[in-house]
Amino acid sequence: MKCKFEKDCGGCVGLEKDYEELLVEKTNDIKNIFSSLDAKVHKCVGNFYPYKYRNKVHLVFHELKGKMLIGFFKDGSSKVVDINGCMLFDNWLNKLVAILKEWVSRFKLRAVNSYNGGVLKYAHARCIEDNIQLSIVATTDNFAGRDWLLKKLQENFKTVSLYLNINRRSDNMVLDGISKFVGGEKFLKFNFLSFNISIEPNSFLQVNLPIAQKMYKKALSLLQVNENTTVIDLYSGIGITSMLFAKNCKKVISCEEVVTAVNNAKYMAKINDIKNIEFKTGKCEDVIGQISTNNYGDLVVFVDPARAGLDIKVIDAIKSIKPRNIVYMSCNPDTAYRDIKHIINDNNYVLTDIYPYDMFSFTKHVETLVCLQRQV
Repeated sequence: MKCKFEKDCGGCVGLEKDYEELLVEKTNDIKNIFSSLDAKVHKCVGNFYPYKYRNKVHLVFHELKGKMLIGFFKDGSSKVVDINGCMLFDNWLNKLVAILKEWVSRFKLRAVNSYNGGVLKYAHARCIEDNIQLSIVATTDNFAGRDWLLKKLQENFKTVSLYLNINRRSDNMVLDGISKFVGGEKFLKFNFLSFNISIEPNSFLQVNLPIAQKMYKKALSLLQVNENTTVIDLYSGIGITSMLFAKNCKKVISCEEVVTAVNNAKYMAKINDIKNIEFKTGKCEDVIGQISTNNYGDLVVFVDPARAGLDIKVIDAIKSIKPRNIVYMSCNPDTAYRDIKHIINDNNYVLTDIYPYDMFSFTKHVETLVCLQRQV
């Protein structure tokens, strides 16, 4: 598929190649990274349709020669590429950009890089099943047109959740602190894995839900849980994996550092009538050391850390509680490889399978699921 912004944007890789060829390349990348370890690397799981999969966007407001641009940073630069859509997003992005351009024109709003006191920085949006949650990121809340924007969005989307985020930072961080609710629905609501999901702008959610669903279901199967199993879910975020595991096991201990994420997870467990999750708030290296496993019997661990991977204290703590299986979900194969070497260095665990997933089609990124089993 051709992209009219490809030359200027540079955000996509391999558009000229056959998609199956790209999956083979990603499979081989994972094989190369884990080549020193004896494990089976499965074929990279791809998208049924590798376009229009992204549910989240960060749009930049920028002025150039008196014209307001709304688009993406050019790859590797501070230049902003003005867009009216993208092949990695469904038509909701086209509608949103058109509304934002009409909004800034109608109310004469300016970007922060203008010489006339501009306030707009970014538009952070998620859209799932035609339900949209939009955060306008600005340096102040003193600007016009929010009621008009809310009404216009409501005319074009099934439900709308509108927020304002005040960000006076000098770097490229998009959302700073807590977003302020403006109007519409407070939560972005949708169904995922048969659960009712309700999230706020700062909640972490995978951008490709069809691939995320495949990964979460595979993680459940690799953990091999039963009615006597306790799952320790580390870096559990808003609790989607915790709910999935809880429906299939005796108990889940859900560990997350971000307080707002834990509160979101508790709320979703309540609305989904899930009562066998114990929520623990704090750094995983601190929380896991406080868990007494004497009465848990069959114990497994699921970890889904950030790109930096696991702190060595977390690895040592996991090994000390001797879970039957460890399933490691990673967005950074290099740090996953480093961490797995630490886990298996005393020969108490064996690496069995590695499953790559194409979460971000037409990028270099690869997500992986890694399964480790304790040697009895």
